[in-house]
Amino acid sequence: MDSSLGLFVVADGLGGHAAGEVASKMVTEEIAKFIKNTAGPEFRIPKGIGFDSRRSMNWNRLKAAVLIADRSIAEDVLLRPERDTMGSTVVACLIEGRTATLAHVGDSRAYRIGGHGILQVTKDHSWVADQVASGILTTEEARNHPFRNIITQALGNGSGLEVEVQEFEISGSEAILLCSDGLTGMASDAQILEVYNQALNLHDAAHGLVRKAIENGGEDNVSVVLVKLGPA
Repeated sequence: MDSSLGLFVVADGLGGHAAGEVASKMVTEEIAKFIKNTAGPEFRIPKGIGFDSRRSMNWNRLKAAVLIADRSIAEDVLLRPERDTMGSTVVACLIEGRTATLAHVGDSRAYRIGGHGILQVTKDHSWVADQVASGILTTEEARNHPFRNIITQALGNGSGLEVEVQEFEISGSEAILLCSDGLTGMASDAQILEVYNQALNLHDAAHGLVRKAIENGGEDNVSVVLVKLGPA
């Protein structure tokens, strides 16, 4: 997370505790480095990634940053075969003015929280999410399904990654929540909203969400980032 860049990232490592920590650290560092190095009016997209002229500069920057992080993990695995199961999910938000650019891979999520309630703005890249989208499972069945932890996209493959990117305007009253499945697997959207509404500030809300996940069973590491710009 680097608020000076308007960049906020949650990465959830895969492949065992040690390898997962390496992967998540690599993702956050690579994304932050690229966003920092491309903060000027002109920047170059690395060879093989491409530039979409129909999209904004920040849309292109953030997508490129995630793809570079993916490439870095894949290259590390080639040098260290013992880490061949290493990977990471990611959800990253780049804010400029009141425009949020959001990129994600895997089942780490982003929400918008405000007077409208709570709205999940990312779609999980997971087996159960695909089953829900197809009408085979209900949302509640997916939450308790034995295959709920199987993800269909992750950083570290080095090729064929599909990064989902979107942009939207942030209203003065809403917050952006980025989190790992350690939170969403343990707390429902309604519980997340309740903790947020009862907190005095963002700091207390973030800690309250971590506590709620632990109280509900705490089966996985919990990563939470809350961002709010204030009145327009």
